[in-house]
Parts: sequence; C-alpha cells; structure tokens
Amino acid sequence: MTDTLANQTGSPANELPASTRVEAWRLLVLAGPMILTMVSRMAMGFIDFAMVSRLGTEATAAISPSTILVFTVLCFGMGLMTSIQTFAAQALGRREHRQAAAYAWHGFYVAAVFAVISLPVSLLSEPFWSLFGHAPEVLALEIAYCRTAFWSMGPAILCIALDSFFNGVQKPRIALISVLVSLLFNVVANYCLIFGKFGFPALGIQGAAIATVIAWSVRAAMLTIVFMSRKTDRVFHTRSTWRFDSVKMKGIARVGGPVIVQWVLDIGAWFIFLTLMMKQFGTTAMAAAAIGLQLMHASFMPAIGIGIGVCSLVGHAIGERKPDLAAQRARVGMMITGIYMGLIGLVFLFGRTMLMGLFSDDAEVIRMGAWVMVWAAIFQVFDAAQITYNNALRGAGDTKWPAILVAGHCWIVFILGGYLVSRFQPGWGINGPWMMCTLYIILLGIALWRRFNQGAWRKIELFKDQPPVGGFPVGEPNGAGGTAMEESTSVMADVGGPQGPASATDGT
Repeated sequence: MTDTLANQTGSPANELPASTRVEAWRLLVLAGPMILTMVSRMAMGFIDFAMVSRLGTEATAAISPSTILVFTVLCFGMGLMTSIQTFAAQALGRREHRQAAAYAWHGFYVAAVFAVISLPVSLLSEPFWSLFGHAPEVLALEIAYCRTAFWSMGPAILCIALDSFFNGVQKPRIALISVLVSLLFNVVANYCLIFGKFGFPALGIQGAAIATVIAWSVRAAMLTIVFMSRKTDRVFHTRSTWRFDSVKMKGIARVGGPVIVQWVLDIGAWFIFLTLMMKQFGTTAMAAAAIGLQLMHASFMPAIGIGIGVCSLVGHAIGERKPDLAAQRARVGMMITGIYMGLIGLVFLFGRTMLMGLFSDDAEVIRMGAWVMVWAAIFQVFDAAQITYNNALRGAGDTKWPAILVAGHCWIVFILGGYLVSRFQPGWGINGPWMMCTLYIILLGIALWRRFNQGAWRKIELFKDQPPVGGFPVGEPNGAGGTAMEESTSVMADVGGPQGPASATDGT
C-alpha cells in the first residue's frame, strides 16, 4: 500500500500537502524581511539621486547613467551569487548544513576576483564614457563617480553571496539588519562627503561614490561577522568549510550563469527603451516614462521580495524531496503576488492622473503618463507570474530555459516589436512601444508559468555529484550531548532571531 501511494504521488508516502493558508502565512513571514530589504536597497539609490541632484543639472544628468553602468558590471558577479540561495535552500532541506556553508564560501572567492579587477575596470571609466559624446561637464562627473564606485565591486558581490546564503537558510532578518545599517552609513557619508560637512572635504559626486563603497563595505563586514560567528558555526560549520571545490564552483556557474545573461539583457533592453525609444517622442515622453517606471517600483519591488521567499521555500521543499510541496508553494506565491499586483494595477488604472500629478505639473507629461499607467495596469498580474515562476524555477535550479525565454521575449517582442511599431505606426505615439512592452510581459508570464507546470525542474538534481556531507540526521546524536535538531533549534534562534516557519529545524 505504501509503495503504491509513493508511486502514485511521485514523492515519499509521508508527504502530506500543507493547507494553502499555512503555506501563505509561511511565505509572508519569510518574505517580510526580504521585502523590506528590497525597499531599503531602492531607498539607497533614491537617496543618492536626491542628494546628488542638489549639486546641479550636470550632476543630475551624470548620476543615473553612472549608477546604471556600475550596476550592469556588478550584475556579472551578483547574478552568479544568486545561485548560492538555491544551493543553500536545498542543502537546508536535505539537512546538509555543511553544504550550505561550503557554497557560501565560494562567494568569498568570486568577490576576491572582482576586488582584484576593480582597478583595471576603474581605469576604463574614462575611455568608456568618452565614447558617448556627453557634454564635458557631465563627462567629467561620470568618470569621477565610476572611477571610485567600481571599488565597491568586491564587497557588493560578497554581500549578495551572503544575502543569498542567509535567505536560502531562511534567516532573512540578518540581511535586513545589515542593509538598514549600511543605509544609515550611506546617508551620513553622503551628507559629509558630498557637501563637506563636519570637517570633511566637499567632494561632490565623487563623495557619493565613496559613500557607496563605505556602505557596501560596512554591510559586507557585518554579514561576514555573523557568518563566521561561533553560533552560526555550530550549525553550519562555517569555519571549517572554506576549501575551494571545483565541483561546487561549476554548479554555481551552471545555475548562476544564465541569471547573469538574463539580468544583463533585461537591463540593457530597458536602457534602450527609456533612453532611445522614448527619446524619439521627445523630452515629455521620456519624463512620462521615467515617472511611470518609478511608480511601478511600488508594485514589483515587494513582489520581488516575495519571489525571493518563493525561491527559498521551493528549494527547501526540493531538498526535502517533496516536489509536490514545492509546486504548491509556487502556486501560493503566485496567489499572493497576483492579488497584490492586481490591486496595485487597479490603483494605477483609476488613480493614473492623480499619481502622475504627484511628480509633475506639466499637463502633457500627466496626459502621456496616464497612458503609461493604463498599460502598466494591464500587465500587473502577468508581471506577478513572471516574477513568481522565475524565482520558483531558480529555487529548483532551472535557470537556463528561463534565461532563454526572457532574452527571446525581451529582445524580439519588447525591443524589436517596439521599434517596428514606432517606425511604421508613429501616429500611435508612446502607446505603440508601451503596447509591445505589455505584450512582452504578458507572453513572458505565460511562458514561465508553462515552463514551471511542465515539471522539467522535477528531474534536476543539483547534488547528484556530491555525497551528503551535511550535519547529523535529525534526531541522531551530534556528539555534543544532544541531537542535531535540538542544537539547530537553539542556535538558529540566537543567530537569526525567533524561529520562523520552514526553518532549519522544521519537521520533515
């Protein structure tokens, strides 16, 4: 009877589906700090922009493209490091705590490589920006910012690696606390170094870059201290799992490599859309698009936080060899993000004129921007689908095909389609490109939903080349007078605060 049940479900016989309500609560508790972390990161960028804009028009024109360039370069390391969350979550589900820490250590090695290349990349700032023919005043500021900001590459990539580890083992509050502290350091350093307060020199936009380096470094130090602490070591053996392993590095590259491609192509597409495609419709259209995108942050940033939670929970379930539970958690994530973004879509639709009026008193900007918000309202639920299922697939280690789907839809439907519509139907104005943007997100959301439900991810085994080397099986003596479950419960409560649902000691 047991064998029959196992064969029918395709999973262990003792795997019982949790209620939707329990799983929804589990996800919300886990994702709450992740949402706040995403919002805090967004706030850091906004604060940089607001403070630098007080330096004048030239500085305002220089800061946005400069930060986009720095972030694009960082994507090559950050995208790679997001895979650590997948491995850590699955290792947690498998009760192989050492594996989770061992993968995190490889983030230190990747960060060290990027720290070494910071100097040559920094020196390339001047020849790169000289290619664009910007005004001399703007060019000088772009070079000054990037030459300094690129020194944040090492600590920034280490932060993402350790963020991914702590999110993967379902302790996101550690990442949240570190980002809040770094945000405070960033604000204070910006104030002192941009404007020359409290005896510091007034360095202008370069001061903002220095503040960015300081903030990332402080955050990296905080995360490293917690990672190496005695309490974390007791659970994950973080002080003894530092050895480089080519198999693990290949695994990180296999899962994280497609994420790099996806991020860079997506950022590049939006850069072209906002700076080139909207440009042909005039400054008013560019302003309307920029305001619209800022408003959309209120929708997709919290959804990304929930998506990161979905990634952890799906990975954890797969590590426990409960694929049906992983599928249920993805559906619950879709339900939550769909409801949230659907409600935001209604706000965009019915409050479009009022929302645009908060950022501009130009009647034409408000008129164009209102149409942008109509298109945004249409694609909200589909955007929720692509965020949720992209993260669910990443939790399962399925990143190659999502990257292909994103690249194809993004550059064929969004960019090529947007160009053709604006070229052959110019009378449609900005509605033409935004219509293709909406179609792109709708099709991508459906494609990722189909990819997940086809179930190819169920066949992926990230740890098949590695024997279990984790902590002691649950309930067995750990050699220190207690069981692994008892030790894990007490220690993780100290490391990450009170135990949340689906933690390292959740019942299997």
